[in-house]
Amino acid sequence: MSAGDGDARELSVGQAAQWALYRLAPESSTSNVVTAVLAEPVLDTDVLRAALVAVQERHDLLRSRFTETDAGPVRLVDEAGSGALEVRDVGDVDDDALRTLIRTVGEQPLRLESAGPLWAVLLRRRTDCALVLVIHHIATDGLSQRLIWRDLGDAYQALRGGGDVDWPTRPSYDEFVAREQAMLAGPRRAELAEHWAGACAGATAATLPTDRPRPATRSYRGAAVARMLPDELARQVRATAADLAVTPFSVLLGVFEALLHRCTGQGEFTIGCPVSVRRGRALREVVGMMVNLVALRSSFVPGTTFAAAITDAGRQLAEGVARAAYPFSLVQAARRDRDPLVRVTITLLTRQHDDTLSDTSNGFVGHRTRQVVVPYDEGQFDLAVTIHQSPDLALRTEFNYDTDLLDRATVERLFDQYLALLGAACADPAAIVADAPMAGDAEQRMLLELGMS
Repeated sequence: MSAGDGDARELSVGQAAQWALYRLAPESSTSNVVTAVLAEPVLDTDVLRAALVAVQERHDLLRSRFTETDAGPVRLVDEAGSGALEVRDVGDVDDDALRTLIRTVGEQPLRLESAGPLWAVLLRRRTDCALVLVIHHIATDGLSQRLIWRDLGDAYQALRGGGDVDWPTRPSYDEFVAREQAMLAGPRRAELAEHWAGACAGATAATLPTDRPRPATRSYRGAAVARMLPDELARQVRATAADLAVTPFSVLLGVFEALLHRCTGQGEFTIGCPVSVRRGRALREVVGMMVNLVALRSSFVPGTTFAAAITDAGRQLAEGVARAAYPFSLVQAARRDRDPLVRVTITLLTRQHDDTLSDTSNGFVGHRTRQVVVPYDEGQFDLAVTIHQSPDLALRTEFNYDTDLLDRATVERLFDQYLALLGAACADPAAIVADAPMAGDAEQRMLLELGMS
């Protein structure tokens, strides 16, 4: 590789899995992580471009390209970021139309070999604008998104004031790759591999009934249904968690597994939970993919109560998080039958008080800003549930689904059933899961007639 090709760096195991997914479906946007901020008045485009260059300079993953070599995939770090910013004047479209335009931007596939993992688009109206960042999951995770927006705002503020951007540190993703390689080369690998082999032996993925047959080749097309959980229900979740001495996410997870049991008829199954594997101060400021999928295995019998399901969900989480450093792709590859361990996922994203992406003080000095919520990660799994918890403890929940398999009406009904079971579990944790109503009287009668209740 010549110097002009960039400085070659190794990928993490998770990045290699993302690269394989990209190679399978380069026209898909399913791995695009899309965030957007509405700013008034319109951002200064020259300053914004310079700020993007500064952010790319600090975080080398954002000025990397990816390619395949004889030794496997690598990333090529370019000497300087392009600061590429596409500016589109969209006239006086209303907010609904602007949100549609933002989604359209997020649905464009990224070209990792040539343009890299970052694409920025500024949608300008007459008095305000939407800045949209599209970043491939190979280069980011939830915390990384907050770091990128924080640094972008700080750089914009410094440059607009006539100063320079001078960050004292240049955190590197190579630190994470080196730690992972050391773990995989040491005795910890065998210990973790043995645990996951035992935990997943004979496991079957939770498999929802679908509206259409599963295609031979996945298209990775998806959509999302998003709602706020009612405030009273969110309060009941916290109260139930306290009563059972578990986390609120254990309540949300245990009831979600109960829903899957009721919908699939499976007594035992696995689902996935993306968790952070960012450990230690050295990685605190690093932008990159430091999330791993852990397999959670649940079991239901006719007498299982909500309390038992919730308590067991807490155990699953504790055991999984403690062993999350072992890459999921290696767990999946070790299965003899190669059937997927995970078709359905659920995760909780907690917004911190210093999360500048989501508030109105994100460094873009002289501009009033607010986040535009954009669902993403649609179509990677049959169903992927993401629960966003804000500092005021409000819960916004997204059901992202594969549109090749499921209709929106089906997912809306699943959402309704989840809320019904969540309410039943909080009202009486000792209630038996199999006895809890999931639908209105009319639908319940129809299910009884079909023998599906």
